[in-house]
Amino acid sequence: MTVEYPDIERTFTLHDIKAKGISDFEGTLSEKQQFSGHKTLAQVNDYDRRTAVVPTIGSRKK
Repeated sequence: MTVEYPDIERTFTLHDIKAKGISDFEGTLSEKQQFSGHKTLAQVNDYDRRTAVVPTIGSRKK
């Protein structure tokens, strides 16, 4: 039985899924390169969409 979710937008591509996997991978750029199979670090940087977390005013360091 298939359940439909009409509220979920399905406009992603295989490249979006690959970018998500690379962005979520915990490791160095060279480890991400080995994990993803890219030949150059420039290719990894194109897919790595992780953003830097910037502390807000009033936040505490842990």
